[in-house]
Amino acid sequence: MVTFKEAKKHDRSNIRKILELAIFVRPAQDDSTPVTAIWGPDGLIVPTDLQPIGLTTKDDGATWTRSQETSETTSHGYAQPTRIDVVSDVSGLTFTGQESKRTVMEVYHDLDLSGVTTDADGNFYFDKPDRPSQRRWEVWGIGKDGAGPDAIYTARILPEAQITEMQDQAWTEGDETKYPCTMTGYVHEGWGTSLREIWGGPGLDHEAMGFPAPASG
Repeated sequence: MVTFKEAKKHDRSNIRKILELAIFVRPAQDDSTPVTAIWGPDGLIVPTDLQPIGLTTKDDGATWTRSQETSETTSHGYAQPTRIDVVSDVSGLTFTGQESKRTVMEVYHDLDLSGVTTDADGNFYFDKPDRPSQRRWEVWGIGKDGAGPDAIYTARILPEAQITEMQDQAWTEGDETKYPCTMTGYVHEGWGTSLREIWGGPGLDHEAMGFPAPASG
């Protein structure tokens, strides 16, 4: 016999919050090496060629979306479907950038701005193409909970993503210029997935979370 408290096994230490957030992007590559770790003996592991999006709105943060569609088979004599198949399962990310800088503008406008030049008076410009072409991005979102030896990091990676919704940008006196971005993930052949989630950090309690303890060196 057990008490109800023992049976329910509630553990408040497993309640996580993303107190800090960083979003990174880089052009997707067919030969991209799949990543399986974000924490190591020397600390956080972030590839040096990832470009930070920078500040994002507090209320929106990073919203990881998932849309699933199913196909149901019904049979005579049954009030419920007798078979359900998943025919579509799409993941994505939405966020609103607050910094007016090249990386954010490239993602928001879905343009390659590497060729932009600045004239002698400090002006630079870029144009919307007549027939836009979609860029392929590798997108990282890294969240942090806790600090120091209690820090826990959660990363979600879309190894291949594209901007799939162009959202309006309001110019007003009361609000900063915002760059709302909606991205959809697609299966990357090298990674074998459209989304990977990684947990790491010195504060992880694997036993409390129900996962195996770190392998011994």
